[in-house]
Amino acid sequence: MEIDYIEDFLEVVASKSYNKAAIKQNISTPGIKKRITQIEAYFGYKLFNATHQGVHLTSDGIKLYERLKSIKQQIDDLKNTEKSLLKVGIISNFPLDRLSEMNKQTERIRLIPANSTTSLLNQLQQDELDLVIGEQTELQEGICYEYWFDEPFELVFSKNHSLNQAETISLNDLNQQHFYLLEPPGDTFDFKKNQIDPKQLDLSYVKDRESIMNFIATSDSVAICPQSYIKKVNSDIYTHIKLPNASRTIGIYAKKQQHINQFFNILQNFN
Repeated sequence: MEIDYIEDFLEVVASKSYNKAAIKQNISTPGIKKRITQIEAYFGYKLFNATHQGVHLTSDGIKLYERLKSIKQQIDDLKNTEKSLLKVGIISNFPLDRLSEMNKQTERIRLIPANSTTSLLNQLQQDELDLVIGEQTELQEGICYEYWFDEPFELVFSKNHSLNQAETISLNDLNQQHFYLLEPPGDTFDFKKNQIDPKQLDLSYVKDRESIMNFIATSDSVAICPQSYIKKVNSDIYTHIKLPNASRTIGIYAKKQQHINQFFNILQNFN
């Protein structure tokens, strides 16, 4: 049975009229009736009862309608998956290597960076983006979310820092340091999630990570950075070690679950 026949059947159900359905499907009324008859012959039961108020599904027709409607939706989703371009908002401190390569080699995604998950979610709500890759945050109404992975945080400091002599880092060591962090609304360290009291720490906030790295290169201060950012850190100048029991959760946001599925499908098939 051809897809056109399924579309004709669904339109007759929606219109409750062979004539109206024929007009919408750009086919003659006898032609659409013939197709319905062929569907009935294929499945072996009657689909519609005709009344003065229009045509209505039989009990068997209702069951078939639900199944064919689902099949048609799956077909439409597959078509959209193959053809559409995903506009993907992504936090600028995310590990971009693989996605950047995908962006270059496939015409199915376009990366749009921003400094914070919050600003990207605002763009998603305004339909400027199809998908957002960012830190886990409070879900907004009408937004789908799927967990992706947890990423550790690391301490970064200069080669001349006294911490270079320490074999391990304790909470007491942290309380004695001066920290540079990204200022809100840029994605920065979540103290509450990682069970560290910011009131016990000496903190300064800066607009961008590049400035933070410049500051700690010539001081006794330290920075907290997501592990993915460490690839940008010059190992001749800085030392980095994992911050104990500290991580951030990276997730995928979209208005349509279909877009999340599409993204993971592209990711899985990318070589």
